[in-house]
Amino acid sequence: MKSETKVLVIGGGITGVSTLYHLAKAGWTDVMLVEKLELTSGSTWHAAGNLPSFSTSLNIMKLQKHSIELYQQLAEQTGESVGHHQTGSVRLAHTQERLDEFKRVAGLAKIAGMVGVEVVDNARLRELHPYLDTTGLLGGLWDPYDGHIDPTSVTNAMAKLARGYGATIVRYNPVTAIQQLPDARWQVSTEQGVITADIIVNAAGFRANEVAAMIGHQFPMCSLEHQYLVTDAIPELEKRPGLLPLLRDPDISYYLRQEGKGLILGPYERNPVAWAVDGVPAQFGQELLQPELGRLEDIIGEAIEQIGLIGQGGIKTVVNGPIVYTPDGLPLLGPVHGYDNYFACAGFSFGITQGGGAGRYLAQWIMHGQPEVDLWELDSRRFGSYANLSYTVSKALEVYANEYQLGQPNEYAMRPACREQKTSPVYSLLKVKGAVHGAFYGWERPSWFAVGGQPTQEAHSFSRGNWDAAVRAECEAVAQRAGVLDLTPFTKFEISGEGVRAYLDRISPNRLPAKPGDVALAHVLTDEGSVAWEFSVTLLQDGRFYLMCPAAAELLIDDWLRVRAKGRKDVQIRNVTREMGALILAGPRSREVLAQLTDTDLSNKAFPWFTGQEIEVSGVPVRALRMNFVGELGWELHHPIDRQIELYLALMEAGKSVGIADFGMRAMDSMRLEKGYQIWGRELTTEYSALASGMGYFIKSEKGDFEGHAAVIAEKNAPSSHRLVLMEVEAGRADALGSEPIFQGDEMVGLTTSGAYGYRVEKSLALGFIRRDLVDPGTQLSIEILGERCPAIVTRNCVYDPTGARLKH
Repeated sequence: MKSETKVLVIGGGITGVSTLYHLAKAGWTDVMLVEKLELTSGSTWHAAGNLPSFSTSLNIMKLQKHSIELYQQLAEQTGESVGHHQTGSVRLAHTQERLDEFKRVAGLAKIAGMVGVEVVDNARLRELHPYLDTTGLLGGLWDPYDGHIDPTSVTNAMAKLARGYGATIVRYNPVTAIQQLPDARWQVSTEQGVITADIIVNAAGFRANEVAAMIGHQFPMCSLEHQYLVTDAIPELEKRPGLLPLLRDPDISYYLRQEGKGLILGPYERNPVAWAVDGVPAQFGQELLQPELGRLEDIIGEAIEQIGLIGQGGIKTVVNGPIVYTPDGLPLLGPVHGYDNYFACAGFSFGITQGGGAGRYLAQWIMHGQPEVDLWELDSRRFGSYANLSYTVSKALEVYANEYQLGQPNEYAMRPACREQKTSPVYSLLKVKGAVHGAFYGWERPSWFAVGGQPTQEAHSFSRGNWDAAVRAECEAVAQRAGVLDLTPFTKFEISGEGVRAYLDRISPNRLPAKPGDVALAHVLTDEGSVAWEFSVTLLQDGRFYLMCPAAAELLIDDWLRVRAKGRKDVQIRNVTREMGALILAGPRSREVLAQLTDTDLSNKAFPWFTGQEIEVSGVPVRALRMNFVGELGWELHHPIDRQIELYLALMEAGKSVGIADFGMRAMDSMRLEKGYQIWGRELTTEYSALASGMGYFIKSEKGDFEGHAAVIAEKNAPSSHRLVLMEVEAGRADALGSEPIFQGDEMVGLTTSGAYGYRVEKSLALGFIRRDLVDPGTQLSIEILGERCPAIVTRNCVYDPTGARLKH
């Protein structure tokens, strides 16, 4: 065992070994892995080994595709079988909404380069799986890439190759203590000695929190029991050559695949059970838990009705083993908040199908500062302190019970478990007024407001849903009168000190505000020139800079700012997110409403667009910023959080005479698309450059050196292949949601990033990246929405008030 290494991976399951393998293959050979017991101990060895590429997320689909492609190559590279069987799979649809999901996923597969993933009818289902009773089905999804693999063999194959590249693996060597040294390296004590590492990776599976506790934190993850049964050999299968395709019925909630001449049936229980919530037993390694078939009986019965073949085999084995879940069912990958040189590779409930791709992307993250695709949805910093153990267990159980739930917009955000983690003071008032809230980063945000006595509950759909009329009314109110939106969840920082301007100048590609009251919009760049995060910044009267940033990115931004301020005594950073509320007042009569509550001159001359002033509104001190995201006259009103109700009630009272109304996030999204405004996480990601995303106006390359400056200059000399455009779409019952393929004729030329119906312009709209030679307004395209090719036309960058007169008057 070495005493020093560049990267130390802790944990020898498939994800840890994959990370080691990819680092070593890329040339980082001074890498090492330690495992408490044997490789694959924990959850890997007893996994069913299924390899779905299916996902309603494009980048997770890409990650899983990379796993499958890697596993296909391993046998050839090692000369040993890894038990890979590419049988293909069918998923069954009992409802139109499920069929819509499959149509959407088939579109994602086209973008991911997975040819042959297609929606099929019942006749084709029977051809693919001759033992299937298709009664009650509307069709299904055929995925030729799916199959299964032996988890132990594939892990050992990667370990063998990693050793061949120069990596070190030490088994039966549990970690006993971890300490970070003053130079930011790590000192890791193990039973076989002390290891000093530049970087550590926590890939300890269901023991990841034991390792985390040694460092001083806890991940939002827990273990749940997962059972599957293996049948005896079935005579019908003994006669039949080859293997049946893997079958999943998401509505009944089970998977079924052939194992030898028998079957594996894996139900997802409706009343799942958490395991070892207070800590994994010290000696637990390659053991199983006591089976409890009674919990599975109803699903087994329904499966036998559908596939009578199951009933012909006796039960040979029942496997009940712990698997790890996070509150949203997705793994924790990437840097760990608050620490340097520490990465997470934990929380995998689908570790086999995700392990190969996760190791690839995490290795890129470690080596280059970011992976080739934007993996914010897996970033370990996507949860805040609200995600404690109680929250994690409750949400994880909810996720497991809804493992095959339709991946519709807002569905996860509106699930009932552990709500109201973070609420603004007006939350209860808005709820009484019909607000339908969704939880994002723990914050309750109003999505839309029910009208006319309709239930305050969203009927989830891939099409326009029961919110359509309500959102139309909200957009009309903002366009014709005035509206108020609670955007308290903004992440907010105050940054001050003698060196603050130089500090922010290095981060911001845009010029900083020059005098108090000036406001600027900035897009923080990666070294490659893509957008890491964005903020608006206001220079306050006392010289402090006030930053407003995306709510969900709070911990990512905190890390970014902290790392760059390290060792500087001339910069002070204060997170004021929970101290300051934010209400948006927007609409052509918003000045009339606000004027009733303040003595400040609100005229265009005295308070021009994109400036800010510290004023009093109905006696409440307010940082009033004349800007908004909906394209109307209006202000962001930032205020002490404990005065929010007072301010909100004053605004609504003053606005009665003009017909003021509440509006939610759906209305804001519709209106920002009409303006062609980009948002972080959709149009602004690490996958496309800021220039390709249309942010050139906010990047002043001549202002001096800033992070990403060299990449900006390089792209100006050699523009990227794709550009962001706004498109008008001849949509049917459904608008684009994002990640739909864009075609010119039969050639795929791009993908959407966002879409919605624009109620002010009465058009379905979509933003998306397309080939650079096609960006001229008037270019005819089509967008595949739920399996239908919808005509689309490239339009100007803004279809509502393109001169900005309504904003600036």
